Amino acid sequence: MNSIVNNRNRDCFECRLLSGGGLFAAGLYVYHHSKQYHNQIGKATMYSIASVLVLLGTTRILDLPPFRNKFKDS
Repeated sequence: MNSIVNNRNRDCFECRLLSGGGLFAAGLYVYHHSKQYHNQIGKATMYSIASVLVLLGTTRILDLPPFRNKFKDS
């Protein structure tokens, strides 16, 4: 059974911008709150998580791997 929800285009620029922007903003949020940690291990961990989130957001917006062809039919 096909529905409108299943048939929608998930790879349009607006969809990539919204989801990638959310990941990018989450990375900035984590980076901002990592400043409250006083020990180096906590800061390094939070900086790493923030970096990964910003990188994933950027790759989603630019349609780079691992997101390329993720929602296209085979």
